Amino acid sequence: MLSLFSRYVPSCYRNLLPNGACNIHTSSQLWAEPMRKRRRMDPALLKMREQRKIRKLEKGIRQLKKHAKKMKPIDEMEVSPKLQRELADRKRQLPDLPPNIVSFRQDLIRVWSRVQSAYYKDETKIISAMLHCQNAALEDLKEADPGLYDAAMQPDLSLIPFKIDAVTETPPLKNYQPPDGKYTETTKKWRP
Repeated sequence: MLSLFSRYVPSCYRNLLPNGACNIHTSSQLWAEPMRKRRRMDPALLKMREQRKIRKLEKGIRQLKKHAKKMKPIDEMEVSPKLQRELADRKRQLPDLPPNIVSFRQDLIRVWSRVQSAYYKDETKIISAMLHCQNAALEDLKEADPGLYDAAMQPDLSLIPFKIDAVTETPPLKNYQPPDGKYTETTKKWRP
């Protein structure tokens, strides 16, 4: 092929090409058929297809809404059918308490709430008084000696010493056989 090319191309053009005519390669033509003319679709048929798609999507949305309220079942929370059948037998009727016990319990709850409320109020008063005294002492210290005030405002890290003497790495277990990585999946799949 190259000899044919060099035979018909003058030598002046061969020098213009890089490396002569060696970089020219020929390949077979890629034949293709002309594009087929698209058939015109019936507009009613197109509209019917669109309506069908819309109905299918609406049905899917309805199904999702229907199953959205269902909770994923938990095996531990499900009651066995045997226990469900025995539910009426297992239901206990609590005896009615005498009125004096009911009133005693109500009075006890009322007194307990009063005691707890008084305790909370006293504790709040004590804490607010301590904070007031502390702020007054700091203001007096600030007026007397600003250097001591700055030192007093620094956090004291020695009040709560925190030290951990713990092993950072655990020693290896003797005769430990690590798993080979193969396991069978036993997780139950749930579909609404």
